[in-house]
Amino acid sequence: MKRDYYAVLGVGRDAKQSEIKEAYRERALECHPDRASDDQKEAAKDEFLRVRKAFDVLSDPQRRAAYDANGREGAEDSARNGTSTARPRKQSFKEQWRANQSKRVRVHRSLFDQIDGLWVDREALDRRTARTVPVFAALGFALFLYDPQYIYATDIYVVDLALCTLIGAAQGYVVGSAWAYLDLAWERYQS
Repeated sequence: MKRDYYAVLGVGRDAKQSEIKEAYRERALECHPDRASDDQKEAAKDEFLRVRKAFDVLSDPQRRAAYDANGREGAEDSARNGTSTARPRKQSFKEQWRANQSKRVRVHRSLFDQIDGLWVDREALDRRTARTVPVFAALGFALFLYDPQYIYATDIYVVDLALCTLIGAAQGYVVGSAWAYLDLAWERYQS
């Protein structure tokens, strides 16, 4: 048994698109499954799907004209004739994501070679900075103990000491990085 889509949305046959859209919003809120009690969720879901189907047909001018002419959705009549005027159903984000998960990604071997090269660079940088950062932090600490006026950012002695130590560590990182990149450049120059 076919339902009258106009009756499902509660609008007249002469309703404008804006009226159909507004009626759909109201009906969708009324019968949305998330707003139904647990024992009525299935019935609410069925009604929500009917409302959505009615809106899909009546909001498309071509499908609405076919529905008005035949008293039923044009896609059903055209399916009998071997032609289809119905729009394909849009995939949800979840369906699209799952469909894309099955696709294989091809990565060129040169990309892996570049990644391996970057890893070697990172290891060299870590080796050098592991030496220079503590040394320069200790030098900043010692410099502040020797001359507390070296950095006078706050009136709190411990905070100034920590700042001087952090500045020394940052300088150690810069020096270690430069040292690592010079070593890498020299290795590449020799090979």
